Amino acid sequence: MVLSFGPSLSAQQAVGVAVPSAVSHDLARGAAQVVPDSLRGAVSTGSVRSAVPSDSLPAHRDTVRLLPMSPNALTDIIHYSASDSVALNVSGRSAVLYRKGSIDYQGMELHADDIVVDFDRQSLRARGSVDSSGNYEGRPLFKQDGSEYNADTINFNYGTKKGIITGVVTQEGDGFLHGTRVKKVNDSVMYLSSGQYTTCNYAHPHFAINFSKSKLVTGSLIVTGPAYVSVEDVPTPLALPFAFFPLTKGRSSGIIMPSYGWMNGRGYYLKDGGYYFALNDFMDLSLLGELYTNLSWRGEVKSNYYRRYRYRGSLDISYGQTHEGLRGDSTTYRTYSDFKFAWRHDQDAKANPNSRFSANVNLQSRNYNRTTTNANDYFNSTTTSSVSYTARLGNSFNLAAAFNESYNVQTGLMNIKFPSFSLSSVTFYPLRRKVASGSLRWYENISLSYQLEGANNVSVQDSDLFRRTIFNQMQYGVQHRIPLQSTLKVLRFFNWTNSLSYNERWHWSTIEKHLDTAGTLLIDTIRGFRANRDFSFSSSLSTRIYGMFAFRGGPLRALRHVVNPAISFSYRPDFGSERLGYWRSYTDESGYVHRYSIFEQSLYGGPSDGRSGRIAFSVGNNLEAKIKPLRDTSADLRKVTLIESLTFSMSYDLARDSLNWSDLNISGHTTLFRNLVLNYSGSFIPYVVDSLGRKHDKLLWREEHRLFRKSNSTLSAQLSYTLNNSTFKRKEGESSKPADMRHVGAPMLLSPYDVDNELLHGTYADFSMPWSLSFNYTLSRVSRYVAATFGFESELVQSLSFNGNFSPTENWRISFTSGYDFVGKGISYTSIDIYRDLHCWEMRLNWVPFGFYKSWNFRIGIKASSLKDVKYEKRQTYQENQNYSLY
Repeated sequence: MVLSFGPSLSAQQAVGVAVPSAVSHDLARGAAQVVPDSLRGAVSTGSVRSAVPSDSLPAHRDTVRLLPMSPNALTDIIHYSASDSVALNVSGRSAVLYRKGSIDYQGMELHADDIVVDFDRQSLRARGSVDSSGNYEGRPLFKQDGSEYNADTINFNYGTKKGIITGVVTQEGDGFLHGTRVKKVNDSVMYLSSGQYTTCNYAHPHFAINFSKSKLVTGSLIVTGPAYVSVEDVPTPLALPFAFFPLTKGRSSGIIMPSYGWMNGRGYYLKDGGYYFALNDFMDLSLLGELYTNLSWRGEVKSNYYRRYRYRGSLDISYGQTHEGLRGDSTTYRTYSDFKFAWRHDQDAKANPNSRFSANVNLQSRNYNRTTTNANDYFNSTTTSSVSYTARLGNSFNLAAAFNESYNVQTGLMNIKFPSFSLSSVTFYPLRRKVASGSLRWYENISLSYQLEGANNVSVQDSDLFRRTIFNQMQYGVQHRIPLQSTLKVLRFFNWTNSLSYNERWHWSTIEKHLDTAGTLLIDTIRGFRANRDFSFSSSLSTRIYGMFAFRGGPLRALRHVVNPAISFSYRPDFGSERLGYWRSYTDESGYVHRYSIFEQSLYGGPSDGRSGRIAFSVGNNLEAKIKPLRDTSADLRKVTLIESLTFSMSYDLARDSLNWSDLNISGHTTLFRNLVLNYSGSFIPYVVDSLGRKHDKLLWREEHRLFRKSNSTLSAQLSYTLNNSTFKRKEGESSKPADMRHVGAPMLLSPYDVDNELLHGTYADFSMPWSLSFNYTLSRVSRYVAATFGFESELVQSLSFNGNFSPTENWRISFTSGYDFVGKGISYTSIDIYRDLHCWEMRLNWVPFGFYKSWNFRIGIKASSLKDVKYEKRQTYQENQNYSLY
């Protein structure tokens, strides 16, 4: 429907128009246009169409004079609706919407039970209605530019964008603003009187900051006059001369309030305070510091950066100085500095599919863990760092470069690997046809690849890191590998794999050993480039044998045994000859000749001494069963793995003149009942061993009529299980509650007294609260053969760890973790956490009841981030006696 108002309307036309209920129409833009009788206007809902001449129009064009547009005319379409009725007063240029009225004009929305529109004054008046029970319902809801205002009454001028609102409630950021009377100046500025600010979303909030007057700049800030805090409408003595609440969406620069307290050995402190800089949409910066009354201090710089689909990362740099003991007392007083540098960078996989850069750097001084108040840093005795870059070079090669570092803060030993790089090719098939037809010939499966590695390693104490002597401790080299491989199918069921590998290593230092006149062994380092080379050949034949055993009766219906036998042969020539010069020897005072490799202290080492021609045998086993369910005979057979893997391996060296047989190695593992993991490994010697543990070239079978003697074995079992409130649930259709005739028929409402009696003395109790309990039991037994006593020594490791959580009510959550060492007969680290959801507040308690890290921490505060510094905290850590903080 389109309404047009103009000065040419007669008095007879100025009548009220009642529109039926549940109507929805549009009020047309602009003032009325006066057209001659010879034209018939055609209009439609929501828009004004051009006038179309009728069939009786003459051929010539009429002269039409259009009236000027009224300054109070609407400039856009008004969409409106009401569930009861809409009354339009044409002469009075007004409209009234009854029951669930709704108006939408130029991005402004208004919903209320009673809405009056005055077109001359360009005003809207909205209010709710009182139902038969005396409840005020249908309160006005005003929306504009993403802001919503719930109110008792609204008077608004849509031309000037000004208005008066009473009983308003609006959300700004993560807080809610209540105002008894609000004056809206424009789209962004409002003045409030007798209001309150809170982060509680209840209409009657649990707490609030009350004020007599304030100014709101939408999306920017709230500034108030004198304010005080009330809890459950009870005023508190916490008052401020003024209050300031930033409402900027996202990040904004500002002061970070410090915490304060007491620490044993350092005195009172202010810490974790500073300034936060929101530099731009991609990066921020935090400057933090802490200061103690004994003049210990620390400064810290933190930054985070992020570019969507490109990268993300963080940077953390800190430096501080700590004083311990009493000044002037040389026996107890000392001072030391410490630092930490942490950098993390992750490149998005979508940024560049052909290359990637990542970094995770953690560098710190040895004293940092002693002075930090971060528990995670304190428990970590070893730090690691890595920086890596990978790239794909064309379609054939892959390049990788990296920096790696590890640091033991207790010993001060640093292991640095920088630089390290590798270049590897894809697998080539040099003899394969470009256009294949039919099956591949045997030689077309021959593959070739190339691998290049290079690195520089050094292990040094942190005190010697920047000394020139570090260059003498570096180990660097380059290694080349060219593997040639072919896999064939033999006699349909056998896989025959042959490989030939060539290795070449480049080093820039070797060693030379000799004895001085006193018989002391001296090792000299000889600088200069030296390369070594070797190659080896191997061939293996493997297959898979399946055995199936079927049973007719009983729950066990079938057993499947899979055997994986394999035999292999490997050959390596003798690269220890004097002609090659890779191996040398020296003679001690007793005349014993010691052989050594000149590359034994080099990064990649050198070829092995002597010739090797080894035949290896191995047999792998897997055993599975098919079980028929006892209860449901129509269900499918269930497959159960009895032995996941059980492998026997042994080898015979053809090139050795004695002790040709290797030890028999047995390893296996399986999982029973889905939660019990069993592992076994053992080594068995086929030769006679003397009291010094030396093997003799005499088989046990000939001397003691047995094949093997156990050398060592490890048997471990690990049981992990989790119980929760759904573990003991009955199947669908089964009732977990006894029958109670009081609950049969119409539902019965119980009073709180009745509920308590039902739970304590009645017919059933409801144990449906969420809970979870997980435990991990580990049992390990290591057995070793002791030649001196011709017996075995065993070591038993047995421990139990468990953790759990439960929620006695919807708002309570309790969690715990603990364990027990059966060998040490002591309880491991134990922690209890209690959390209470207080709607707009929260309470946390962490308690370590005993042990070296005995401590506790209690905190109650507001959830919302805008008021996160409004909290009460009390704690006692393992590093300090007592610490009381009130923010």
